[in-house]
Amino acid sequence: MNSCLTKKTPAWQFAVRMATALILLGLISTANAQTIKLATIAPEGSSWMNSMRAGAAEIKERTEGRVTFKFYGGGVQGNDKQVLRKMRIGQLHGGAFTSNGLIDVQKDSQLYALPMLFSNYEEVQFVRARMDDKLRGLIEEAGYVNFGFAGGGFARIMSNQPIANLGDLQGRKVWVPDGDRISYEASKALGISPVIMPLTDVMTGLQTELIDTIMSPPAATIILQWNTKVSYITELPLSYIFAMIAIDKKYFDRIQPADQVIVREVMERIYEGFDTEGKEDNQKAYKALIDNGMKPVTPDRGQIPEWSKVIRESNRKLAGEGAIDVRLLDEIECYITAFRSDDTAKDCSQ
Repeated sequence: MNSCLTKKTPAWQFAVRMATALILLGLISTANAQTIKLATIAPEGSSWMNSMRAGAAEIKERTEGRVTFKFYGGGVQGNDKQVLRKMRIGQLHGGAFTSNGLIDVQKDSQLYALPMLFSNYEEVQFVRARMDDKLRGLIEEAGYVNFGFAGGGFARIMSNQPIANLGDLQGRKVWVPDGDRISYEASKALGISPVIMPLTDVMTGLQTELIDTIMSPPAATIILQWNTKVSYITELPLSYIFAMIAIDKKYFDRIQPADQVIVREVMERIYEGFDTEGKEDNQKAYKALIDNGMKPVTPDRGQIPEWSKVIRESNRKLAGEGAIDVRLLDEIECYITAFRSDDTAKDCSQ
């Protein structure tokens, strides 16, 4: 006979106590469970969304249901600013943000996306190996958990007319993302009159001809179907675009420490995969654009050094005004110069 049962503890009473204990344990488990509500512009059925859902399923299983995710895809929760606003009031707990999506909470999170900073992927990889941890740490200090950066490729000029030089850009309705002060000032420095618009409104802008020229990586252009509204792509890497997840740290801290480790492990692995696949995906996307009729345009190489000079001066001016940290700008430019001069052992850290 079970030693827990005595003459003073009838079996039915013991069963009631056990049932009560199990119910209480279930209530405790439910109380500790957290659902992370996360918004993204990525549409349902995209590879990004499929990978994130697979990661969420793994996290749910490994945490025994204590951590789950609820995704809002396709931009239904609005643009980056709207998602951040909803995070502040607790309506959302996180979002997948584009390169300049977190500048309101951490201005230097956009550093890699400065226009005409990098010339190629090799420079990007060299700098990121030395600065990713620093930038991630700054985002965490600002109160947002993140799992790394996923490169989205280089933005290129795409338009309804071929654009090979600054003269071709005159009179064009060039889109600049809402809140992207650096790209706005760079456009003005080049003599371009930009049209400010949230990323979520770009398709409508193209359809209604409020804009006719965009700057976007090939893969993102296809995912968001902007390629259906533009006909030419200029073969010049303008700025390195990346994405990142940010989750409100106050909410993330409600998760049990052991479960936090699991969430970080799974999501960092997924984002590392996104980052690794980014370059190849954009090469495939570029080929797909050309194969489907988009016409490549060779830029006027004689103008590129002048473009770079003007934009660098614009970036420096904004850094002097506090839009980005001058020391971080110095550091990243130091590493790029070291790479270009084959001085790869140089330590530029500040």
